[in-house]
Amino acid sequence: MNKIPAKLILLILVSLYLLTSCGHKKTATGGKVDNVKPEIVSIDPFELESLEPGKIEITFSKPIDRTSILSGIHIYPAILNKKFKWEGNTLTILILEELEEDTNYFFTFTSGIEGEHGNKLLKDYIYIFRNGKLNENRISGKIFYEKEADQGKQIKLILQAADSTFIYSRKLSGTAYGLDYLNAGKHILRAFIDNNKNNRYDYGIDAYFLTESAEVPIQTIDLEMAYEDTIKPQLIRAQVRSQNQIYLELSEPCLSYENIIVQTADSLQTELPVLASSLIENDLEIICQPLDTLSYNVILHELTDLKGNINPETAIMIDGITWQDSIPPEVIYSLPRNGATINTLKPQFTIRFSEILYSSDVEIELISNENNTSIEVNILQGNSEIFLLEPVRNLKNYSTYTLKLKAVDPNGNELEEDLELSFIPIIPE
Repeated sequence: MNKIPAKLILLILVSLYLLTSCGHKKTATGGKVDNVKPEIVSIDPFELESLEPGKIEITFSKPIDRTSILSGIHIYPAILNKKFKWEGNTLTILILEELEEDTNYFFTFTSGIEGEHGNKLLKDYIYIFRNGKLNENRISGKIFYEKEADQGKQIKLILQAADSTFIYSRKLSGTAYGLDYLNAGKHILRAFIDNNKNNRYDYGIDAYFLTESAEVPIQTIDLEMAYEDTIKPQLIRAQVRSQNQIYLELSEPCLSYENIIVQTADSLQTELPVLASSLIENDLEIICQPLDTLSYNVILHELTDLKGNINPETAIMIDGITWQDSIPPEVIYSLPRNGATINTLKPQFTIRFSEILYSSDVEIELISNENNTSIEVNILQGNSEIFLLEPVRNLKNYSTYTLKLKAVDPNGNELEEDLELSFIPIIPE
């Protein structure tokens, strides 16, 4: 019997090995497809507890695509200086900056987070933590539907801060809702029923609601889910606060108006020039030439609300007074807040006063704490209750600055307390 050469046997074995190896590299055609969505199974610290340890640990039910974390987490107020560390299915967020005192922080983990096989997070998870004292402000109310068929449909509620910064969104249904553990201050509530499932509000197609809360700890706001709004805005109340200051209340928040006329209510209809005005939601402040002890008509033309409804003319009557304002103006709020970390080298500052101030009566100084030099500041919006400021050039990264502001109102009353606002720009390199 002839023997098979050893070289031939070796060649056959190598060929078989290569064939089986290549076979293992083929994509499985009949294997089980992973369609299980990842979930969050635990979080440390527990919700509503303190962020004082400076880290949060989140454990997922399965491995996560780590690149999806960057776009899948939203934090309010923003924490800019942070790091992500992974150990298996557990994500640790290390907080590397000083947090705002007595402030609740909202962490949202969205469906932008995906598992290793592309399965999106089962749902959005919202966790609330505190730095210092826990804020327990609350907004709640009933839900009313214009169309009976909408009852039971899902509502997307978007919660924003007074400056329109996004806080979180929630899905609602039924006849009531509640938003708990909010920070102090006003909030904007936007809600809509996404009838055409495109994840955005479409006028006339989706039921919609929009309002701004008051600055109170506990408030009831009913969500009235309505379609096309054809009610025209109008003047509903007026208050003469001094000989040249008039406050007007509108029936709803408005975007704009074409002009304001203040004229005597007699046959002469003598007009008084309007020197400045400030529209914030449904509040309109006016500074005009001094009134006399006469009756006047205040007329608004082309008053436009948030849904585009226009009232060609709305008017209200007032009685003039000769009392001169002696109340000093105050700073209602400033953004960013004192001690904030910001993520831009050319920040914009929003400052709201208790009354209209002229730009020429506001003294502004922006100082670098590093070398005590001044940086020029532009007034982007002035002659109003709300001022918008911006430095003329980029600031230095990781350097501390102080914005100082003094002011007097149109009647010569000095600001009750000068504003000093310290901040530091940080853009991770």
